[in-house]
Formats: sequence, structure tokens, C-alpha cells
Amino acid sequence: MLFLVIDTVKLEFVGPEVAIAQMKMLQQTFATYQELKDQGKIKFAYAFADSPGGMIVLDVASNEELQQVLFLLPSMPLVQRAVRPLTEIKSVESIVTELQTIVSSMPNPEKKGQS
Repeated sequence: MLFLVIDTVKLEFVGPEVAIAQMKMLQQTFATYQELKDQGKIKFAYAFADSPGGMIVLDVASNEELQQVLFLLPSMPLVQRAVRPLTEIKSVESIVTELQTIVSSMPNPEKKGQS
């Protein structure tokens, strides 16, 4: 199962001790990303060029595994996170083909009036 995970860093002014702790959490997060990448669970990872944050594509076996991975990331308290399930375009194409078949088999009200 593929999931797009978008993290936006919460920008808050904090004291030096908190800022150092947050930097350590981010370093731990990057180390965790590398472990997940080595395990084949992260397919893609990108940082945003225009703002603090980034996105990863996770390949996990279940929703439970997704939750486990996300909750164990050290950056959890530092980011606002959005998660979107992904599907391949082939899946969407087959649905469109099915819908076209259904629509073409429906009676056409314009043709009724022409008889």
C-alpha cells in the first residue's frame, strides 16, 4: 500500500534549549528515514524548496504499519502532517473504461424523441 505523507514544519519561536532539542529530533528523523529507505519502505523523499517541510512516499503492508511508522518518527510533534493513500494510474484508467462502458449502455433520451 502506497501513501503520500506531507510534512509541514510548524514554525514557532522557541528558546535555545528547545531549538536544540528540536534539531536533535529532526536529525533522528532523518536517520529513521534512512533506515526506512534501506528497508524499502520509503520509495521517494523530497524536501520543499520554498518552505520548511517535505514529502515521502511510504510503501507499507497495512494501515497499522503506516500508523506505527508515522507515530515512531521523532519529528511528530514538530510537523503538521497530511497522509493520502495512492493508487496507480492504471487503476484509475480501468475505472474510466468501466464507466464509459456503463454510460454507453444507458438509454439515450435524445434518440427517443427522434423516432
